[in-house]
Amino acid sequence: MARILIADSDDASRQILRETLEAQPKLEVVDDLDEGSELSQLIGPLNVDVVVLDLGLRGVDAIDLAGKLRGQHRALGIVLTGDEPTFDDLRAALRAGADDFLPKPLETDTAGQNIAEVAQRVEQRRALLATSEFGSGPVHAKVVAVYSPQGGVGKSMLAANLAVVLARESGRPTVLVDLNLQFGDIDLMLNITPERTVAAVIQRMNQLDADLMESFLTLHDDSNLKVLAAPARPEYADTITTFVVEKVLQVLRERHTYIVIDTPSFLQDTTLTALDHSDEIILLTALDLLALHNTKTALAMMQKLRYGPDKVKLVLNRSNADVGISPEDVEQTLEYDISAYIPSDGRVAVTSVNEGEPFVLSQPKTQIAQSIRRIAYQVMDREAEFLDESPEPVGPTPSGGGGILGWFRGG
Repeated sequence: MARILIADSDDASRQILRETLEAQPKLEVVDDLDEGSELSQLIGPLNVDVVVLDLGLRGVDAIDLAGKLRGQHRALGIVLTGDEPTFDDLRAALRAGADDFLPKPLETDTAGQNIAEVAQRVEQRRALLATSEFGSGPVHAKVVAVYSPQGGVGKSMLAANLAVVLARESGRPTVLVDLNLQFGDIDLMLNITPERTVAAVIQRMNQLDADLMESFLTLHDDSNLKVLAAPARPEYADTITTFVVEKVLQVLRERHTYIVIDTPSFLQDTTLTALDHSDEIILLTALDLLALHNTKTALAMMQKLRYGPDKVKLVLNRSNADVGISPEDVEQTLEYDISAYIPSDGRVAVTSVNEGEPFVLSQPKTQIAQSIRRIAYQVMDREAEFLDESPEPVGPTPSGGGGILGWFRGG
C-alpha cells in the first residue's frame, strides 16, 4: 500500500483528491495539509511514498520544496499540481525532479491512475537502491560536455574514447550522449547499430524514467558503455528541444555516474542547455589560427555565462604539431591554462575511425591513447593514480613559437 501525502491550500481540491486516491485499491492517504511550512519534517515520520504538492501551497515555494525533497529522499515520488500550468511551470517541475504534473481542474478518472503509476516507480527505485552499490548514499553523477567551436579538431574522437575509458576503468555506469543532432557519428566510431535514438524519446516524454530510458540506450559490448545515439535523419534534429535535453540529462543522472556529451560545434539552444547542465566542460582546441580565434570567442562567451576554471577545462589537441605555434603561445594568447594535451597521431586516429574501434582499446599503449586516459582520470579525480602508473605522461611539446599570434594580444 503506497502512502500518499496531499499538500494543497484549496480545501475543495484537497477533498476531491483524497476521495479520488482512496478509491484506488493500492493507495492510502496518510495526511493532507493546507500549508507547507512543516511538510518536509513529515516525510520520514509518516513514511510517505508519494507527496502531491500544489503550486499555490501557502507557506512555501512548491518548486523549491520539490527540489529539496528530491535531494533529501531519492526514492520519494513527487507530483505537482497547478491551475493552467505554463511551459515554464512544467520545465521548472522537471528540473526540480518531479515525477509528474497534474493540471487543474483534476480529471478524477486519470489522476488516481497517474499517482498510482508514480507509486510503482517509487517501488522500483527502492528495489534498485537496495541492490545497488550506491544504495547507502546518493549517486554522485558527473556530466561532462565535450565542446569545440571549431569543427575538425577531433571533438567526437575525444568524446568517444573518453567515454570508453570512463566506462572500462571506473567500473561505474557510464553513458555517452550524441548531441550532434543533424550529423552525429558516434555510432560509426563505436561500430554499433542503435535500434532507437534520442528522437524516439520524444514520444514517451510523459512516461520517461530511468527504467524506460534503458530501452533507448545502445550497449557498446567491448567497454560496457551505453550510448544515446543521435537521430538517424537530419530532419529529426528540430524535434529535439531544450526541454527534451534537460529531461534526458535529469533521468540519466539517476543511474549513471558519468555522462559524456558530444556537442555540436555550432551554438544553439540545445547545446547551451547541455553546457549549462554539465558539471565540467572540456573545451577542445588545436594549434590552428582559426581554431584559436574561435576558442578565444568561446571562452569569452563562457565567462559571461559565469563558467569558471573549475568547470571549463582547456584541452589542446595535436599539441606536438610543428606549425610555428607552441602550447605556451596558446596559453598566453587565450589567457587560460591548458589542462591536458593530446598529441597528433593521424595514423592511429584515422584507422580507429575507419575500423569503428576506439584506439584506447585497439592501441592502448600509444601516446594518444594514454593522453585520453589521463583526461579520464582527471574527470574521475584520480589523476595521481595515472601519474603513478605512467611516470612520463604526455605534456606540452613546444614547437617553436613566433609572432603569428601577436595580433590576438594586440601586439
